Amino acid sequence: MKKTLLAAALLAGFATAGVAQAETSVTLYGILDTGYGYQSYKYDRGGIDATSKSSGLRSGTVNGNRFGLKGSEDLGDGLRAIFQLEQGFDLGNGQGSSSRQFHRQAFVGLSSDSWGTFTMGRQYSAGVEVGNLIVNGWNLGDVDKVFGGTGYGNRIDNSFKYVTPDFAGFKFVALYGSEGSDAIDRVNGQGWAAVPSIWDGSEITDAEPASRERTSRTSVGLMYANGPISAGASYDRSGQTKNEKAITSWNLNAAYDFEVVKLGLAYGQDRNGKLGWASGVDGLDSAPSVAFTDFKSNNYHVGLSAPIGGGTLYAGWSYSTSNLDDSDKLGDDAGNISTYQINYFYPLSKRTGVYTYASYGKNLGYVRDLKGTEAGIGLNHKF
Repeated sequence: MKKTLLAAALLAGFATAGVAQAETSVTLYGILDTGYGYQSYKYDRGGIDATSKSSGLRSGTVNGNRFGLKGSEDLGDGLRAIFQLEQGFDLGNGQGSSSRQFHRQAFVGLSSDSWGTFTMGRQYSAGVEVGNLIVNGWNLGDVDKVFGGTGYGNRIDNSFKYVTPDFAGFKFVALYGSEGSDAIDRVNGQGWAAVPSIWDGSEITDAEPASRERTSRTSVGLMYANGPISAGASYDRSGQTKNEKAITSWNLNAAYDFEVVKLGLAYGQDRNGKLGWASGVDGLDSAPSVAFTDFKSNNYHVGLSAPIGGGTLYAGWSYSTSNLDDSDKLGDDAGNISTYQINYFYPLSKRTGVYTYASYGKNLGYVRDLKGTEAGIGLNHKF
């Protein structure tokens, strides 16, 4: 009996020692980004002449303000348990940017150098990861003002995600989101680009309440990054109920670093709506996805960045055509989106930098003659 108790005690001690030796880490991190900015929208068409201007403290220009926790536990043989919880907020007033506790990211999973990473929760689509490979602008100059599927609105609820290990620079990403993983806004049967007549100077207000009519979200992407070359392709599909057509988005991009300048190019198409779209207009940015029947768009982006004076200078142009100007849709009330931006980021240290930017956009949200301008300076700090 004594030998049995002694053996049990020894086994318990060995197990406890094994647990104690397992490497576990938890990191608190965040980004604080704010400064002064000016923004103006103007719509002058069909007898309507409306202008909205604002200036003052701007929060989250280069990066959205956030704090989060991420951690890992070594399970042995190269396997790790991982998690990440991330919340966004407005630095100007301290309010959370969502009613959700961790709306930016919330997932847990397993990661292995040999087998890749599998995670479950609320996480970014493959389109976002592929889109991060190219040089890009901020706010109105961001490619998500014309592209669907690439913007940070593409955080997918109830999702399962797998990322392969790096194979000579190649990685593959696959994600599936279960029922209720997304939301859409439907606007007067045609798409919210039909609403310039009720432009009130600050936001477009004719959007119907968002509906939870989703069935699933599928997202896949292939990425390559090796030396000066990076490239990627992604495909996103969001199924619907009630015999509605699925919203799809596919994008291609490539970048090459010539050392004196880095060139980024992107092309993509959207069908039956825009996934995770930030239109560039304040009153429309809240729509995670916008759907309307038989919609088609072709999207383009060119970006250049160069190291100058210890910082990085960027200039970019994005453009999107659509079929909303067809006679059976919006006709002359629709236009092609063009956005332009120039910005400069100067690092004061590895974690802190200052920046300035200026942007211009035309036919925002495909609304003909809806124009936007912005400019600002700011401070960005990472911890």
